[in-house]
Amino acid sequence: MASSSSSVLSKSQSSASHGTTLQIPPLSFALVSTGVYRSGCPMPLNFPFLAKLHLKSIIYIADQDLPVDLQRFTGENDIQVFHFRMQHARPAADDIDGAVASIAGDADGDNVEEQLEQTHIDALDDHHIPGVNGVDGPTSPPASPGATKKTAHVKEKKKDKVHVVENDAESMRQALELLLDTRNFPVLIHSNKGKHRSGVLVACVRKLLQNWAFGSVKTEYHYFAGEKGKADIEFIEKFKPTLEYDERWAPSWLRDSPGEGTLIKVTKAS
Repeated sequence: MASSSSSVLSKSQSSASHGTTLQIPPLSFALVSTGVYRSGCPMPLNFPFLAKLHLKSIIYIADQDLPVDLQRFTGENDIQVFHFRMQHARPAADDIDGAVASIAGDADGDNVEEQLEQTHIDALDDHHIPGVNGVDGPTSPPASPGATKKTAHVKEKKKDKVHVVENDAESMRQALELLLDTRNFPVLIHSNKGKHRSGVLVACVRKLLQNWAFGSVKTEYHYFAGEKGKADIEFIEKFKPTLEYDERWAPSWLRDSPGEGTLIKVTKAS
């Protein structure tokens, strides 16, 4: 661990001496699909990296308030924050840090294991950020024009004496509908460590919106979260919401015939 830290420090000093800013992605950062990213909670050293993503919104899934420095960053960059409050009460055994990776699974969820072998560090070669250089997200206007330092507190669910993350179906439904509107793109999904709560939302995207095979959904979830998370997998498997979306702003990666759940096309006032 000491040699790894020394290596990172050496690279940082080298970059500083050449007048460049080291691009460091957040914990568990990955490209989900065009215009959609996932990670753990960003820290100030990650802000130069995030700035290159030109985010329009953040979906934050955690019971804590957004850190002050991240509030400042989102305000200065006109990033809309959608905060879904979910209590974290998972046993310590489930809190072991998982692997950090950057993946770009195909629409079918095929070859997930092979794609998971690519870490986010590889994506930093020559400062090429996955999904930014050559894979730009939609350029339609943001869902909430002019939003600065604004946080939408969408749902709060707290219970005493629970021993696993309590997945809130309504919060997940609302978050999925945000991901069905490209005016929110590019968007970063993040929780504290980018494992369980972010993993559940991404898994629901794969299963409900992209029609991945459930085995591939579980493989991706466990890659980030580790082998724990039985309750999460059960929730993902049983979750079949009814989702409304405006097809004018639907993402290109949305499957026309999703496997489960119900998608309703609606036309909402702009």
